[in-house]
Amino acid sequence: MQEFFVAMAIMGCGDAGSACTTLKIVDADFNSVEACHEAAPGVLRNLIDLDYPTISIDCDGRQKLAARAEKEKERVG
Repeated sequence: MQEFFVAMAIMGCGDAGSACTTLKIVDADFNSVEACHEAAPGVLRNLIDLDYPTISIDCDGRQKLAARAEKEKERVG
């Protein structure tokens, strides 16, 4: 059975909460999506240096988040 690691992605979004971009994938892994969501408020409180109208958190499989971030880089750059 393959291990499933849940990660937290920090997302920067436009005013309407759309057009989100992955800013960072947090180093820590979580045991479940629920545990990731429980940790989110503490992480969000410490994100004072990000210049986006809306900052959100996405909890999902680490490989899935990393693949999405890589695809975003290719699209932009």
